[in-house]
Amino acid sequence: MLSSVNLNQFYAVLSESFCVCAGCLYNLPPSAKRISNSYEERRKQATAIVLLGVIGAEFGAEIEPPKLPSRARTSTQAPEGFGLTSGGSNYSLARHTCKALTFLLLQPPSPKLPPHSTIRRTAIDLIGRGFTVWEPYMDVSAVLMGLLELCADAEKQLTNISMGLPLSPAADSARSARHALSLIATARPPAFITTIAREVHRHTAMQSQGSQSQQNVHTTTLARAKTEILRVIEILIEKMPSDVVDLLVEVMDIIMYCIEGSLVKKKGLSECFPAVCRFYMVAYCDRSYRIAVGARQGSVALYDVRTGKCQHIHGHKGPITAVSFAPDGRYLATYSNADSHISFWQMNTSLLGSIGMLNSAPQLRCIKTYQVPPVQPASPGSQNALKLARLIWTSNRNVILMAHDGKEHRFMV
Repeated sequence: MLSSVNLNQFYAVLSESFCVCAGCLYNLPPSAKRISNSYEERRKQATAIVLLGVIGAEFGAEIEPPKLPSRARTSTQAPEGFGLTSGGSNYSLARHTCKALTFLLLQPPSPKLPPHSTIRRTAIDLIGRGFTVWEPYMDVSAVLMGLLELCADAEKQLTNISMGLPLSPAADSARSARHALSLIATARPPAFITTIAREVHRHTAMQSQGSQSQQNVHTTTLARAKTEILRVIEILIEKMPSDVVDLLVEVMDIIMYCIEGSLVKKKGLSECFPAVCRFYMVAYCDRSYRIAVGARQGSVALYDVRTGKCQHIHGHKGPITAVSFAPDGRYLATYSNADSHISFWQMNTSLLGSIGMLNSAPQLRCIKTYQVPPVQPASPGSQNALKLARLIWTSNRNVILMAHDGKEHRFMV
């Protein structure tokens, strides 16, 4: 393994080659460009990008700029390091390497850069492996949409390939993009979840404004990549539930976009996407066709699976620990261990006498609130904090608050 000193020497040697590459990619002034269409020049540029990408992805945190006296940097000096630890550095090497890799991912296909070329697939892999290094300089939304575009048809491309046979360039790109998405999501779950949720909100806003006929790359990609998005969300729920629970409402926004409401209405949430049902802060009512999701801010998001609309109710002063609908769907129970209260909400019925027959948002009102002794987790900081207590209805008006240690508190609406 290379030592930190050797790494610094190694990337310093590559910096000059990288400056040449940056000049070709980013429209630098003519005096700073050394553009050549020769095969040898392009090969050196590609080599510089790949080597710098590997160093940044694998050793970025270990590399620091050389400790030189403070002075103005001239255009002929090598770009400085990858890390964010030393003051006074402009970190241009990490920034420009990130831009080069992003360029290779997002640049439209051309004779010089075919759609599934080796250098493009390598850039995809390095973006995923070194995401925490590149993120400060990266347009995360553009990168995620670019990766989703490549793997939107991954299932179709990869399922038809026999085990052991070489992948086609298109299938290899799809596999690399899929792996990069998984690496990015597990490295920075909030970045992935909030970015995809923001794109979903943008898409739904365009639809509500009647502008869905306009061609939009992000919208098209998002619609085609629903299966891949759900796959990554499922990975996050399985491997990093503590990170997901902080953004559970945003996760449900994504799930509601990716799964047809009619399918949820027919089969139920636990069958359509069972992974999210592991959280006690999520509940589905098959009578009113609504989903309740408890948020960290003390509010509850209530989704209508038929319309996709969501309303928020505020009733607690701390994170929601558990939510549950009564069997007949007339009541919603919410519990927060942080403020030690359980609340009961009545969902008004429509004129036809059954819940949720109208498309308008239901009118909820808090009818009862009880104080409950707080539940202590099995061990500090453990994932048991996600399952401190759950709500179990024994009838349409009686519910049990069951703690993780088996203690029960019974309530009647």
